[in-house]
Amino acid sequence: MIVTFITSGFRTTTQDAGRPGYTHLGIPVSGALDAPSMEFANSLVGNTRHTPVLEITLSGPRIRCETDGSIALAGANFGLHINDKEVDSARRIVVKAGDEISFSPPSNGCRAYLALEGNWQVQRWLGSASALLIGSYELLPSAVWKSGDALTTLPRRVDPWPSTHLAPQPLTNKIRAFRGPEFHWLSEGAQTALFNTELIVCEPSNRVGLRANTPFGFSDDYENIEMQSSGVMPGTVQLTPGGQAIALLADGQTIGGYPRILQCSQSSMRRLGQLRVGDAFFFEVLPTPCLT
Repeated sequence: MIVTFITSGFRTTTQDAGRPGYTHLGIPVSGALDAPSMEFANSLVGNTRHTPVLEITLSGPRIRCETDGSIALAGANFGLHINDKEVDSARRIVVKAGDEISFSPPSNGCRAYLALEGNWQVQRWLGSASALLIGSYELLPSAVWKSGDALTTLPRRVDPWPSTHLAPQPLTNKIRAFRGPEFHWLSEGAQTALFNTELIVCEPSNRVGLRANTPFGFSDDYENIEMQSSGVMPGTVQLTPGGQAIALLADGQTIGGYPRILQCSQSSMRRLGQLRVGDAFFFEVLPTPCLT
């Protein structure tokens, strides 16, 4: 299957399961922010669940099909259009050479995942085709799609087994989280407020992390303490010296010097990845697991 980008959208990138196992080298995990949606879209077209997909953010591209093939879309509720006619996207869609694919903006969520059948012919690094922006440097520039780019996938050698992959559950505004190593640095009032306050995502927020608008205070014992830099991971919620909470996402750093007040559950990561500036959410505390 071959497609050409007529327009690129806001930021359309290649994403897959990312680069787990390299954080000790300072390399972010990266990969799709809503992994269940990526896997479901791939299942609909018969790809393996970690086959690369197009991660579409806020504003989708316009794509022309140069050959026949099949596609599927999952994630945020973008409208999917074939030749400017909206179609049901919760299924495998057969497209023909000359068809044009476009999208209308979502009313909920901010990222959708477009799967194209076949084996993707794209550049990889450390086993992953995922785009990764570090500062102003694009690790894989070809993974950020631009107008005029062409994407090719090759036919499989065998037909896939029928998939029993279930659609992801509907998103909620609750982010489930464990208390982090420095949770006790918060004042008693801030500890209570953290789980009883509606938070709003504010700028700057991106694939590195989401910022919340409400400040939280430290207790007097820890207000002026500077902690030693320690390991962080996607889902770690850090608190800046000004009291702003930042939830790290897939492109976040692997070490940080801000107090780690929460660690979000794996099941909440896709919800974090679908929040956009202006969205409201709550933290819901989970019991600390017993390690003995």
